[in-house]
Amino acid sequence: MYSTMDRMTILFQLFFMAEATLFTLLVGILIVAIMATFHIMIHPAWVLGFLTLLLIPGFYAAIKSGPFVPSSRKRHQDMMKLANLKKTDVVYDLGCGDGRLVFHSAPHVKKAIGYELSIPLVISGKSRQLFNPKHARIRFGNIWTQDYSDATVIYCYLLPKAMKQFFVEVWPKLKPGTRVISNAFQMHDLKPQKELEKVYLYVK
Repeated sequence: MYSTMDRMTILFQLFFMAEATLFTLLVGILIVAIMATFHIMIHPAWVLGFLTLLLIPGFYAAIKSGPFVPSSRKRHQDMMKLANLKKTDVVYDLGCGDGRLVFHSAPHVKKAIGYELSIPLVISGKSRQLFNPKHARIRFGNIWTQDYSDATVIYCYLLPKAMKQFFVEVWPKLKPGTRVISNAFQMHDLKPQKELEKVYLYVK
């Protein structure tokens, strides 16, 4: 069962999904209007179809793990504080969005990698990657099919159902000592070792 706070957060995330969809459709309409104004001969259906295809992986990820909702810099600082980052750490961010947490963490660790399925967010993250440390990487990929065997820190901001999946599929494969930092949602079958403003630390 979800708590009242969980339900509110899910509704908040669904609202952002609707906002993102509306924004994308408006952009599509704007592109079509510009093409019509300048007599660019591309059928509007192709433009809208292309934009729709760009959204599909992101919607799949939103359903399976959680939609992109930007966290505040303060929340990122809390997550990094609980992670107690070291220069030897290998960090993964599961569903990294635009990659901000990856880039905030990268200067303090050996390697920081973020996985994301939303194509627009991956493009945004990779553009930021050009101006950030070489050991910060944004990758297009399904978080459930990756190898985290070298991880020492894992960040996640996943819905409750996805946290259960994480506990079953990812948690058992992590090496001892790996720190998992969860934003907003707990692994319901495991008690966190520390908590800081709705951020939870688990140590394998």
